Amino acid sequence: MAARRKGRKGRKTARRKPVARARAAKPKASLRRRKKPSPPKARPKARPKTRPKRTQRKVPVQGPAASDRRLVAGAALEVGVVLHYYPRAAAAVVSLSRPLHRGDRIHVRGHTTDFVQSVTALALDGSAVAEARPPQLVGVQLEQVARVGDRVFRVSW
Repeated sequence: MAARRKGRKGRKTARRKPVARARAAKPKASLRRRKKPSPPKARPKARPKTRPKRTQRKVPVQGPAASDRRLVAGAALEVGVVLHYYPRAAAAVVSLSRPLHRGDRIHVRGHTTDFVQSVTALALDGSAVAEARPPQLVGVQLEQVARVGDRVFRVSW
């Protein structure tokens, strides 16, 4: 049998002794700086014991009367919500809640958006369509910038 040679790990080397470092002498207690006492914290003002009661907001009741708004001529009817806007194509993806046709006049409203235009192009899965029904996601060509969350209303049909 051939004798194996030990690598570096197997060799024993003399350990180095730790070097004693000179420590700085602490100043005497009379020369040490004392910490300044922190100023007292300001107490919060006492609140009056009686608070005004919060009033509950009344939520309008959704019923058949609220959904039949299209019976009124010229009333805006919510058609959908903008999910995404493509600035280069000047088009928006609209999630429909009611049917929309090419040629309908729509009103796009949001926090910073407010314009009226007619629907010139509708696209569903990349192909042009004449009408779209909910719950489809439809691409609509827009004349101005729309933002996510803007609501789309049908003004005339």
